[in-house]
Amino acid sequence: MKIFFITPKLNFVSSGGSPDEYDLTYRTLQEIGHEIFVYTTNPEANDMPYKLPYPVFEEDVHSHGQFGIQKGVFKILRKYSDKADCFFVDGQVFLYGAGLYRKFGGKVPVVAYFNRELPAWSENVSQFLPKEKDGFLKKIKKQARFYIERYIFMPFVNYIDVICFANPLLEKPYNEFGLKTSGKSFIFGDPFNYRGLMKEHGIKEDTYRKRNKTSGPFTIFYSSRMAPSKGFDLLLVAFSKLKNKDNFHLVLGGTGPEEQAIKKLVSDLRLESYVEMPGWMTKTELYDRFKKTDIYVQAQWRKEVTAMSLMTAVMFGLPSIVPGDTALEWVAQKGALCFNDGDADDLAQKIEQLSNDHELRAELSRQCYIRMDAPELNHENRIKLLSDKMIEAVNKNKQLTF
Repeated sequence: MKIFFITPKLNFVSSGGSPDEYDLTYRTLQEIGHEIFVYTTNPEANDMPYKLPYPVFEEDVHSHGQFGIQKGVFKILRKYSDKADCFFVDGQVFLYGAGLYRKFGGKVPVVAYFNRELPAWSENVSQFLPKEKDGFLKKIKKQARFYIERYIFMPFVNYIDVICFANPLLEKPYNEFGLKTSGKSFIFGDPFNYRGLMKEHGIKEDTYRKRNKTSGPFTIFYSSRMAPSKGFDLLLVAFSKLKNKDNFHLVLGGTGPEEQAIKKLVSDLRLESYVEMPGWMTKTELYDRFKKTDIYVQAQWRKEVTAMSLMTAVMFGLPSIVPGDTALEWVAQKGALCFNDGDADDLAQKIEQLSNDHELRAELSRQCYIRMDAPELNHENRIKLLSDKMIEAVNKNKQLTF
């Protein structure tokens, strides 16, 4: 079957984890026997330093605005309708154009993958960092965008054939926004080759437990893009509440729009002697940090969104601390301690609890490897299910056509 993937970019150097997830999906589908074709709509952002086993084409939509993006993907889907058996699009980016394509005569089934929130939803905010208040006009524009997308464009999205989500918590807010998923959705997860990467980087199930310390100082690590709601501020405030800070070394990796505000918070809390901020790291440097980490803390993110950084921590068998009742808890499950989301005091208590309990850290590490083998985190299981759903959609579409 010829599967055409539409995605904004393939940047394997400086982007987040999505390009690696997609690459793993493409390669695995090829192994199953499908022909894969990838089209990027923001080619100037591509960075592919090595040869890929599938063709990548550039279809520049020449727009970063919502209307231009949806018009662009609509035209791309129309352009390749006579060549593709099935389309796969980034759901939160191309949902309206893909839905309009199917509604107005598009012949080829469309699968949409959602792993993030929609831009029209509530804005990400860091609770302990200053935020510029929106002016009256900006508030009106945000409200208008919400209602236009929710009540005018969202009904068209329901013409998409198959909906897949990165985790079960993400489906609910999309349903509340008007997406009807009953009978055509499934949990695809975030494709991640845990076992393959463990072998590549010399990690075994007992690697962490063999180096598990009985006493400090303990290295706490967190790395992500320093953007609103990523929780760097919450972690710093929690760290400032620890009774024995000399027992810890906090490493905050990454860069981003809030980097300077985070550095100021470090200074305001007088934590300079405890906190290291190495900035942006290559993947090799990042993995070296994971190998030296004692406790991984992903203090915050949107309740319904997962994170590649936490999945990497699970692969390294790192005992983690994450906010409860979130998609992050769904990923780690028994491999992490959970604290009350947004509660710096509770986070500080969990850090102290985990640092004081050698056996608990060992057990959380052991649970990481049980969790990673669950079907919903197994990339081969999920991608085989995706293949089956695509074939089913194509066959159903043929029956309706004839």
